Amino acid sequence: MKKTVYRVSSIILLAVTAFFIWCAVTVTGHGFLDLSNIVRYVLIGMAVISGVVALVLAKIGWAK
Repeated sequence: MKKTVYRVSSIILLAVTAFFIWCAVTVTGHGFLDLSNIVRYVLIGMAVISGVVALVLAKIGWAK
């Protein structure tokens, strides 16, 4: 039961990581207060963190 939760959580976090990467690639900004670079860096950081957590959960979930 516990391994199933870890497996499902790792798959969900992998999808969230892919979404963060997609958002970071497609973010655009223009105008007076352009914060798109800061948003891009924050999204990349969140993608790295969620990817690492997904890898740790996957290692626990699929270990024999």
